Amino acid sequence: MVGRLLRRVRRALRRIGSSRGGFTVIEVIIAVMIFTVGLLAMAGTASLIMMTITGSKTRSVAATVAESRFDRMRAQSCAAHTSGSAVTRGIREDWSVKALARADDVTVVVTMLSNHRVRTQAFRSYIPC
Repeated sequence: MVGRLLRRVRRALRRIGSSRGGFTVIEVIIAVMIFTVGLLAMAGTASLIMMTITGSKTRSVAATVAESRFDRMRAQSCAAHTSGSAVTRGIREDWSVKALARADDVTVVVTMLSNHRVRTQAFRSYIPC
C-alpha cells in the first residue's frame, strides 16, 4: 500500500515537472515582431502628425501676414495703394492692387517654407474707396 502511494506521488511529481508553463521561443519571437510593427506604425503616425502641425502653424502665420497687409492698406488712402513686396516673419509677401470704380482689388500672394517645401498661397480682398 505504501509502495503504491509512493509510486503515485512520484508519477504526479514527474507530470508536474514535465508540464512547465511558459512560452516557446517561436511564440516569443512572433510576439516581439508584432510589438515592433506596432511601435513602427505609432512612430510613423507621430511623425505625420508633427509635420501636419508644423505646416498648419506656418499657414496660420502666412494668413496673419496677409491680413496684416490688408489692414495696413485699409488704413491708407486709396491714392496711396500701390503694389509691392516685403518679407515679414520669414514669409515673402507680394501684393498687387487693381483699381476698380469704387474699390481696389488687392491680392496678397505669400510664399513660405512649409515641411521643407516652398508653398504659395493667395489671399484676395476688396478695399472700398
